[in-house]
Amino acid sequence: MGFAGRPFIFFAVAVLGCSAGLTLIRSASADVTPRKTTSAAAAHPDHDSSAKSRAIRVEARLRVGEELDLGATGRSVGDQFVFSGNLVSAEGPEERLVGRIGGFCVITGLERNAGACTSTAVLPEGQITFQGEQAGIPVPVPVVNAITGGTGEFRKAHGQVTQRVLTPATWQLTFDVSDVRPPRTEDGRTPSEAPTPMSPSLPGK
Repeated sequence: MGFAGRPFIFFAVAVLGCSAGLTLIRSASADVTPRKTTSAAAAHPDHDSSAKSRAIRVEARLRVGEELDLGATGRSVGDQFVFSGNLVSAEGPEERLVGRIGGFCVITGLERNAGACTSTAVLPEGQITFQGEQAGIPVPVPVVNAITGGTGEFRKAHGQVTQRVLTPATWQLTFDVSDVRPPRTEDGRTPSEAPTPMSPSLPGK
């Protein structure tokens, strides 16, 4: 059934987003940690110290939405809603396309119009996956789902996504992402850690 067919049974939360990071510092006891080990740790700090937090606010504009009537005819447990669309940032003077989103929901409860949803937000820095239950469809109250993983800068990300349904085809998404990594060079260093190229010296100077 097409996107504009009948009211959506449920919605999936997607995302984009981004995140809050905590730096863990282990204090070594002088009684159990040799001084050489402590010095080495100080000279080579854990890359986790570069983790940071990000908050990403976008709108998902659906372009595809298909309800799949599986099993018994009519609405029943196991039916699915499959969707995809663009992610748009409304922050700033003009809207701009920042990524895309796709996912699906499987109906688990008819009385609450509830479904288990899994979504993927594709951003320039990497992908973010998230999932959880959504209920109260077709116009649900705000829903908070869990970030379950990612790639690129979000490869160790965790956190949550808050969704508000503005219209059946427009969702407002806020990603609160923790443990986001900045991009690294081929030798494993962040851009700030990489050596600055030196200008070649001229003869006689």
